[in-house]
Amino acid sequence: MSKGVVYLELTCSALFWGLTFNVAKIAVDYIPAMTTAGLRFLVAASLMLVLMLTIERGWVARLKRNWLGYLAMAAVGVVGFNAFFFFGMEHTSPTNGALIMATNPLVTALIAGLFLGEPISSNHKIGTLISFTGVAALILVDSGDRLASVNIGDLLVIGGNVSMALYSILGKRLVKDSTPLMTTAASTIFGAAILWSVARTTEPGVQIVDLPWQAYASILFMGVFGSVLAYIFWNRGIRAIGVADTAIFFHLVPVFTVLLSFVLGQTVTIAQIGAGIVVIIGVMISSGAMRKLLSVLNPAPETPIAKSEQL
Repeated sequence: MSKGVVYLELTCSALFWGLTFNVAKIAVDYIPAMTTAGLRFLVAASLMLVLMLTIERGWVARLKRNWLGYLAMAAVGVVGFNAFFFFGMEHTSPTNGALIMATNPLVTALIAGLFLGEPISSNHKIGTLISFTGVAALILVDSGDRLASVNIGDLLVIGGNVSMALYSILGKRLVKDSTPLMTTAASTIFGAAILWSVARTTEPGVQIVDLPWQAYASILFMGVFGSVLAYIFWNRGIRAIGVADTAIFFHLVPVFTVLLSFVLGQTVTIAQIGAGIVVIIGVMISSGAMRKLLSVLNPAPETPIAKSEQL
């Protein structure tokens, strides 16, 4: 597979995740949060089950060996994240949600450093401080650039951010000898079962028929594109070009969210744009993408070749 195809797929992953914030906002206007999450993952789990059964070899042995790890990942990263995420999107804007989630690589590395003893580089410390400053400003400053009461939706999305970080860490600690497809499929299927059970218990009698087409389109988009294709493309990218280069494409997520917000006529404030720039700069410093960008824009001069070396 050529690098051009890899880059296109990774851009599509960022696009799908970026648009998910806008689409989720549409979905929760028609369907309660937990039911929305349950429906999204019922769609995703159905597709992942088909992929696992047709592509994955040795899945039975991996499931027996890692079922507890998959279940823990599902409880934290699927159920926990989606509960925080969809309840949060009922009270905040797609732009705020995307900018907060853009710090997820930083949050993951920070938690891994604190609880797993993984080293935290100077770049990461600086980038984390800068990005978290941007997030703090985003939460505390309203559209009039005045200090306002903290938005509960933003705090809930932060909870989802931490849940996703723990999902990655649990996968590393508890799951052994598994493939990306198997891990994603198993955690998605377990998570869908738990989410739907919780939704039916906490939101009984919710009407999911005769809804506007926008509601069904939102669920399908999040299930197919935001929960299956985006992860498949992302994992293919990691395998082809490595984790570090793949992570750079995550910076496009809030960009796509803001662009669609403009298209849909949603308000994007100067405060959000400013905070977004700060957040993205921090993430780029932490990941090393800023250093790569500067080296491209200002390449080091070539070392002159001595005459003796030319002979």
